[in-house]
Amino acid sequence: MELLLPPEGDVVAEHRATYASRVLCVLFMVLPGLGLAAMAAQDENLRAPFSVFAALFLGLGALAIAQQNKTKGVLRADGVERWGLRGKLWALRFADMTELRYRVVKIRVYHFIPAGTYIYLTFTDPKGSKHKLPANLKAMDVLAERIADQQTSARFAEARARIDQGDPVTFGKWMTIDKEKLSARKLFGGTKTCPLPEIEKVFVDNGVLRIRQKGKMFAFASLMVGSVPNVFLLLRLLSSLLPEQTAARASVA
Repeated sequence: MELLLPPEGDVVAEHRATYASRVLCVLFMVLPGLGLAAMAAQDENLRAPFSVFAALFLGLGALAIAQQNKTKGVLRADGVERWGLRGKLWALRFADMTELRYRVVKIRVYHFIPAGTYIYLTFTDPKGSKHKLPANLKAMDVLAERIADQQTSARFAEARARIDQGDPVTFGKWMTIDKEKLSARKLFGGTKTCPLPEIEKVFVDNGVLRIRQKGKMFAFASLMVGSVPNVFLLLRLLSSLLPEQTAARASVA
C-alpha cells in the first residue's frame, strides 16, 4: 500500500480553538467543582462524597481546558495538520484527500434568532481512513474555504481528464457526471439523467445543492451539500463543462 507523506510546505496559517469551549468548561465543570469543594469544607458529613465529586469536576474541567489550549488546525501550502493534547494527531496532503465532505450547521434560538454557524470538514485518504477538523476553530469559514479550494484544485485535472476520455466521475451514491450528462439518484431508488446542455442553473442555497433543468418547474436535483463528497469539485467540473452563462452560476451562494 502506498505510503502517505505528510505535508511539508510552508505554514500558511494556524487556527486555534475559540474561547467558547473553555468558557463552557469553566461554567459547567470548574465552578460546580469549586462549589462542591466549598460545601465539603463546611459540612463534615458530606465531606467525603462531595470531595470526590469536586475533584472529579475540577479534574475534568482542567483536562478539557488543557485540551482546548492545544487544539489547532495548521494550514500548509500543500496540506493540513490537526493538533491536540497529544501533539500532532494527523497530517494530510491536499492531493491525498480523495474525498472532502463539507457540512454547515446554523444554530438558531427559537428557530429565527441566529446563534452561530459551525462548519464541519471530513476528509478521506486513499486508505479509507477519515480525518476531521474541529468545528470550533477560529475563522473556520476562512480555513474551510482555503482547504476546499486547494483540494479541488489538486483533484480537478485528473477528474476532467477522465471525463474527456469518456469515463464518468462519481460523487458518492448520489451524483455521476460524464461529458454528456449529469445523473442523480432518485429518492426511492433508480437514476434520472439530465443532458448537460439542458442544465439551466446550479447553485447552493442554505446548505442545499440545487440543479435546475430548462423547462422544468421543479429542480432536477436537491441535495444537502454534506451528503455529496467533493461537492466543490462537482461545481468546478460543471463550470468547465457548461456554457459560459450557465457556468457563471455554478458556485456556492
